Amino acid sequence: MKALFFTLVILGSAFLTYDYFFARPWERVIFEKTARPVIAANPILPDHVVEDDGLVMQSKPAPKATGEDWKPSIPVIPTNEFVPPTIPSVEATTKNWTMIPKQAFPRLVVLKKDVQVKMSVGASTLRAGATAYALTSENGILSIAPTATSPARGTIAVLDTDFPEQIFEKFKAWKSARISQAKQAWIAGKTKVTASGKDQSTLANGLGVTFGAEGKPLQNPDGSYNLLLAVISAGKVSDVDPNKVLHWSEPALRTIDGKPTWVIDVRYEAKTLFGPMEVNSHAQARGGQFVRWIYDSGEPLP
Repeated sequence: MKALFFTLVILGSAFLTYDYFFARPWERVIFEKTARPVIAANPILPDHVVEDDGLVMQSKPAPKATGEDWKPSIPVIPTNEFVPPTIPSVEATTKNWTMIPKQAFPRLVVLKKDVQVKMSVGASTLRAGATAYALTSENGILSIAPTATSPARGTIAVLDTDFPEQIFEKFKAWKSARISQAKQAWIAGKTKVTASGKDQSTLANGLGVTFGAEGKPLQNPDGSYNLLLAVISAGKVSDVDPNKVLHWSEPALRTIDGKPTWVIDVRYEAKTLFGPMEVNSHAQARGGQFVRWIYDSGEPLP
């Protein structure tokens, strides 16, 4: 009986020792238990196999890089350096519709007011909302005809027709094209690669850009200037097509910016919102270098 008692004491002591020192806190029977830890929903798994209570947890393989993850390094031209050319508004170009170039006519317009048209045998009235052909314009007044071939004539203010709306739509497209053209020329100038030691000013005529006394640009037999042809070929001026130049003047020495400057007047055909037009421009050179190329208004050519 005594032996059984000591056996129970020994077993009890062993159980208490195991329960306190070796049992997991959440599996204790006698001593204070603690909550079983919660495993995160997306645990960070190790790179090796871990065994726990007979469960085997295999680490997730690292995602493999795909072709979509790789992006090439492409040099980008700093487009924020591009300064769009200043383009006058339609009102400024037409001086508030008082100077509309002949290239804008004839044009079919919608009348916003009644107009009386006259001919040798009498007169008739075109009602508001009707269409008529605008033939010419003078000081903001359109000369109109009922049809393209009719001899009858009438007059109406430009603003009393849809003529301005038509021109505004053309102006938007033309302005966008002009800015795009200037930007492409700017990019061409930025990206142009020149070979070391090669004279890029040498043109198809076999001559380079040369100057005479006092830095006067030399004129070619056909009237052109290699200085200006080189400016065009380099993309610095994109509005002038050498084949559309109507006149190259001789250089005239003038004082500009307080300095003696050679000025060459260039008249050329350009595409405008009113169609092809003859445009006057002025190229300037000083000290054996190109300075600027501007319109009559002083705005630089794109």
